[in-house]
Amino acid sequence: MTEPLPNNAEAPYNNLQYLRDLLDHDMNAVNDIVAEIKAQWKKDHLELQQAVDTGDVAETRRLLHRIKSTFSPLGAGHLLYRQVADNGEAFLEKKGTLEGDHAYWKKLIGDMEQVVEDLSKETSR
Repeated sequence: MTEPLPNNAEAPYNNLQYLRDLLDHDMNAVNDIVAEIKAQWKKDHLELQQAVDTGDVAETRRLLHRIKSTFSPLGAGHLLYRQVADNGEAFLEKKGTLEGDHAYWKKLIGDMEQVVEDLSKETSR
């Protein structure tokens, strides 16, 4: 079931317009930041998967916060940021445990992996 967005929330987007605007359309800077996001994600997603696999809630929480910070240059409405905040942090806060949700986390991490990979395609536009 789709839940309504709060009055001050924008619909999620999956483009680099926020970052482009932030950097006054300096595509060299945009490409550099996207490269850094991808490099950090490469490390973070492995650590996140390990924390989930071992049931380490505190480490999962810490990593989700770090990952959200990594994605923050894309804007708070970007799909990646929203996935971490809404489907990661908020889900974990509500559940309080990782037990019984391995498939959920595997899919979430896989979905984010695909969106991160697609960031390269967006920089060429």
